[in-house]
Amino acid sequence: MAISDVRQVGAPDGNVVLDLFVLHQRIGELMELALAGTGVRPAEYAVYSQLGIAAMTPRELGARLGVTPSTLTGHLAALERRGHASRTPNPDDGRSARLALTAEGRRTLAAGRRGFRRVLRRFEGELPAPAAEVRAVLVALDAAARRVVEGS
Repeated sequence: MAISDVRQVGAPDGNVVLDLFVLHQRIGELMELALAGTGVRPAEYAVYSQLGIAAMTPRELGARLGVTPSTLTGHLAALERRGHASRTPNPDDGRSARLALTAEGRRTLAAGRRGFRRVLRRFEGELPAPAAEVRAVLVALDAAARRVVEGS
């Protein structure tokens, strides 16, 4: 496919939501580049990164990532199949479990972080404004989307 055939953000026949969708696809490409050779898919890397901060319940993890329980179940199944995540009973609630990265999961996270940081530095260097300003706009876009969803 020629680059001219690829939909571009800001195309005259587009809109903000379509532009964000296209940008989401492009960010997925950046994440695939960053994670090349790790065997980790971009959506799974988000799970690794959060479990790398602290052990947590599936509910806490899903809330942090903004994903549905069924989506999270698929990601966790992949990590557990690889031996990268483990479950232990939740001492605060016997009905749930706490998830944590195993030693192998932490090694995979470290490899992913190296690639991610490399690509992030390159990406931030291409931004038209400081990363903090871009993130402030993203926070505002997220808030607007939440208000629309909650008002439906």
